[in-house]
Amino acid sequence: MATAAKERLASLASHLASPSAPKPDWPRALEALKSAFPASQLSLDLATREKHGQSWGSLLPPSPPAAVVHALSAADVVAVVRIATSCGIVLIPTGGRTALEGQFTATCCSPLAEDSWNGVVKGKTKPGDRPTIHVSLSRMNQVLALHERDFQAIVQPGIGWQGLNAYLAERGVKLAFPVDPAPGSEFGGMAGVAGSGTNAEWIQSMEVVLMDGSVIRTKGSNRARTLGIITELTVRLAPVVPLKVALTSFPTVQQAVSTVVSMLSSGLTPTSLELLDGTSIKGLNLAKLLPDALPEEPTVLMRFSNPSEAVNQASLETVKAIVQREGGRELRIAKDDQENEELWKARKSQYWSQQLLIGEGCRTLITDVCVPISRLAEFVDRSEVLVHDSGCIAPIVAHIGDGNVHRAILWRGKEGETTRPREVETLAKKLVELALELEGTCAGEHGIGLTKRKYLKAELGDSTLALMRTVKRALDPLNLLNPDKVLFPEGEEQWA
Repeated sequence: MATAAKERLASLASHLASPSAPKPDWPRALEALKSAFPASQLSLDLATREKHGQSWGSLLPPSPPAAVVHALSAADVVAVVRIATSCGIVLIPTGGRTALEGQFTATCCSPLAEDSWNGVVKGKTKPGDRPTIHVSLSRMNQVLALHERDFQAIVQPGIGWQGLNAYLAERGVKLAFPVDPAPGSEFGGMAGVAGSGTNAEWIQSMEVVLMDGSVIRTKGSNRARTLGIITELTVRLAPVVPLKVALTSFPTVQQAVSTVVSMLSSGLTPTSLELLDGTSIKGLNLAKLLPDALPEEPTVLMRFSNPSEAVNQASLETVKAIVQREGGRELRIAKDDQENEELWKARKSQYWSQQLLIGEGCRTLITDVCVPISRLAEFVDRSEVLVHDSGCIAPIVAHIGDGNVHRAILWRGKEGETTRPREVETLAKKLVELALELEGTCAGEHGIGLTKRKYLKAELGDSTLALMRTVKRALDPLNLLNPDKVLFPEGEEQWA
């Protein structure tokens, strides 16, 4: 069967043009950019380009583009796509730049020769070989339409989920986008990497610019994928209903996971279920984000949103009984909206509170694996051994309802360093290997980018990678749209 699949893919690929981009002509591209865009939409200064060439939270080397185009419309995106393809210039879409896996870090490319540069791949490129254009979508940040009776909003890619919810609240609309990703996440990036936080499937359609300059619309959830630049999204909204936050701790991770499985099996529908291990709780206590310190042991935080307080209360009564049966501590329920906010703010502040475990100079590599819920306790227990053997500190924050586990590997280093200690790299690799062994995936919600592409051959196999290459060649035959992300140059997929 595998051989037959490979033969069919080879036959299909033979009908597709091989990537053959023209030799980069930066002077002509720059002239075209200056003609097409006013100075307010075209950044050529090094300070802005360096800012756009770095990703918050990523430890990869900075890779400043040769120019940043600040798009204001789909027409602007079409214009820059046509300039890039006609001049052979690599094009990388960007937004809030909160991606953690090097999604917009240049690999085959480099900035102009007069710029200082420390991110060139040795032996493959030299400064000035292939300048890049970043098309920034962050200024496309408007709510284009609101359809209250259809529970929908049409938004541009540069608005964040928090911005949309603020827009709705300011107008007294009793609807909200309920997905709970990281603060600062914008819709274009969220859809691009499926980084939708602790609950998903809220993107209903998208407008996308392809690399031939055409504009298409997709239908369906964010499982629908295409290779292009997102310029508009239709998102589903939910009614604003009473919210209640609660937490409890357990002597063991196994008890915490068993409790969550029992909750879900009983028909309860919490909007969020988060697991913090004892090390994460220690950091939270050091930050003094809550009036009272919590026991430094595995802790489950949960949120319920139901049509009435009575339904929330009934759900939590069921949770209390399950927690008691599974050997958990007393269930702490927020007494009012202020405490709801305090408890959840403590959860969302984990990145910063964890750094207190190291102190000044703390550097962080956030891992992002996902395993079946039934294997989550096994993953946590076995990964604890890996962490102990590595000598690293690596607290856990897990979206326990999805089986998505983030171990933040911490060490003391220097600001701006791009080389991670060997023990950090080794631990990160072993965590992925363990996740794959347990029928999981190397990336739960942060996407693939540069840092996870080396694991795809082991996870997906040759046939799936061949299909992905075929799709890439069909939609981006010149290989100019953010090349080498997800897929290595052919034949180079391997473990680091």
